[in-house]
Parts: sequence; C-alpha cells; structure tokens
Amino acid sequence: MLNKLSKMAIPGLLVLTEPVQAIAQQAQSPGVAPQYYWPGPWHMWGLWPFGPIMMIVFVMFCMAMMYFMMGGMHHRFRGGHALELLNERFARGEINQTEYEERKRLLKA
Repeated sequence: MLNKLSKMAIPGLLVLTEPVQAIAQQAQSPGVAPQYYWPGPWHMWGLWPFGPIMMIVFVMFCMAMMYFMMGGMHHRFRGGHALELLNERFARGEINQTEYEERKRLLKA
C-alpha cells in the first residue's frame, strides 16, 4: 500500500502545482520592457534646482534677520541709551551745559 501511495504522490503534486504555474505565467506581462523603472534615479532630476535655491533663500533670510536685529541694537551700542539718559539729566538740571556737551562729545566719538 505504501508503494502505491508513493507512486500516486508525484503525479498528485504535479496536478496541484500546475494551476499555480499557469497563473504565474499569465501574470507576467508579455512584450518589451519599459525604458525606465519608476522610481528610478531620474525621478527627481526635474526638481534638483530647488534644493540649492532653498538653501540660498534660507541663508539670505538669516542674514536679513541678523542685519535687522543688529541694526536695532546698533542704536543702543553706539550710546543711544546713554545719550537718552544724558538728555534727561540735562533736562532735569542735574548737569550744566558744558558738562552735557563734553559727555555728549565723548558718547558720539
């Protein structure tokens, strides 16, 4: 009986696997292979300038922000705040005109 089963097993496996092979053959597309495969190394070539352009825009934005921030602080670094205090002290009469002009000259230098 075992001999009879072993003789039947090989044809039985062939009968069971034949439909799977037929489906696999039908799934393959006949004809010429496409010229390119998507996504390939060419799929971003049309967009490559945007990377460097965006970096340049970002650097220019950062430089503009630094320019405006330092421009706003430039007044304070060049003695703007001290000059305001000097003007207030002169207006209140705490210092005389010669002392005011001397200190103002030192702040402007």
